[in-house]
Amino acid sequence: MNTAKNDATQHWLNSKDTMKALKVSACHLMHMRLSGDITFKKKGNAYWYLVSSNNNQ
Repeated sequence: MNTAKNDATQHWLNSKDTMKALKVSACHLMHMRLSGDITFKKKGNAYWYLVSSNNNQ
């Protein structure tokens, strides 16, 4: 049985750190947000993204 809990850790990252982690531009990140491809929350004027980091990498 393979569980995501054992394979990856999830972190809330700001836009700048999310772009670095996913290796995407600000424009692409916005499109991911608008299409629902990434989980996010907005606090004030800032967006925070839930990003998984694999322990196997």
